[in-house]
Amino acid sequence: METIDIAKGLPHRYPFVMVDRITEALHMKRSKGYKNISYNEPWAVGHFPDEPIYPGVLMIETMAQVGGFIFYNGESGANRKFYLSVVNQIKFLQPVVPGDTFEVEAELVESFHTFHQIKCTASVGDKVVASGMLTLSYSD
Repeated sequence: METIDIAKGLPHRYPFVMVDRITEALHMKRSKGYKNISYNEPWAVGHFPDEPIYPGVLMIETMAQVGGFIFYNGESGANRKFYLSVVNQIKFLQPVVPGDTFEVEAELVESFHTFHQIKCTASVGDKVVASGMLTLSYSD
């Protein structure tokens, strides 16, 4: 999925788009995507000046944005805006630094009314760097 299509699936705009590419989006099942981590991003200046590390809260946001594409149905045009509602059991296992490609795999685990729990695993190369459960919800 190209950048222009990503913009159709996310309510976010620059500088808060945390996805460079969606590589798989299987409606109501799973999604995959990645973000290339760069020195040119605003957080890199202050987190931390001599040793920039991609902030954990932005890792969670990246996982939520990629995971949100589970609910993307580009053909129907009836896409809802989902909101991050719960962060649960997130583990940060390795630092992510500029030059890394932060890859996210998300899978729908359970749905209840407007709440959808997804399992996310993030990796850099072959190493898992973060994992956990997120709950996304929407309002009508």
